[in-house]
Amino acid sequence: MSRLTPLIFPESHRDSNPSSSTFPFTPIDGETATPANINTNRMLQLENMLKEVQGRAEIVEKEAYDKAYLAGEKAGMVLGSKRGEQILESLQETLKETESILQNIQQSFAEAALDVAKHVAESIVGETIKTDQNSLLNIAKQAANQLPDSSGLRIAISPDDYSSFQRLLEDEEPMLSLKRDATVKSGTCRIITTQQDILIDPIAAVSDYLNTLRPALLDSSAPNNDAQHP
Repeated sequence: MSRLTPLIFPESHRDSNPSSSTFPFTPIDGETATPANINTNRMLQLENMLKEVQGRAEIVEKEAYDKAYLAGEKAGMVLGSKRGEQILESLQETLKETESILQNIQQSFAEAALDVAKHVAESIVGETIKTDQNSLLNIAKQAANQLPDSSGLRIAISPDDYSSFQRLLEDEEPMLSLKRDATVKSGTCRIITTQQDILIDPIAAVSDYLNTLRPALLDSSAPNNDAQHP
C-alpha cells in the first residue's frame, strides 16, 4: 500500500494571495482575526460608550441638582420671609392682646381698690356714728346753720336714736325740737324747716362723694396710650 504524500505549497504562493488565508476578517496587529477578537473589540467599544454616557449623565445630573438647589434655596428664602412676616404679625397681635389684657387687669385693680376704699370709709363713718352719736348731732347742727331760713326747725330722729339725742340736747339753749320718725334709719336724721327737708346720712354722703371721684380716679390710674404709642 502506498503512502499519501501531503501537498506542500511554496511560501511565495501563500504570500502572494494573503486574502485567501484571512477571509472574511482582516488580521489585527499581525494576529489572525477571529470571532472572539471581534466580540472583545465590540465589548470594549460598548464599555467606552457607556462610560462616556455615564460621564455626561453625571454632568447633566450635577447641573440639574445645582439649578434645583439654587431654585429651592430662592424659594425657601421667599417662603421663610413670608413665614417670618406671618410670625411677626402674630407676635404684634399677641402683644396688642396682652396690652389690652394688662389694661383691663389694671382697670379692675383700680376699681377694686376704690371699692375697698369705699367700704372702709363707710365702715369707719358708720362705726364712728354708732359709738359717738354726738358726731351725727354736730353734722345736723352744721347743716341747720347753713339754711337760709330756719323757721320751724326740727330734727327727725330714728326711734332707736331718740333717747340718745334727747340727752345730748339737754344742755342746748334753745333746745332743738326732736321728732321721732320710723322712716328714718338709725345713724341718720332729717333737718326739717317750713321750706326744706334735708336728709343727713354720713355713710351715704361718703359713698356719693367717692362715686363722684371714681371717674377721675380711674382715669388717672389708666395708662397713657398716646405716650406708649407715639
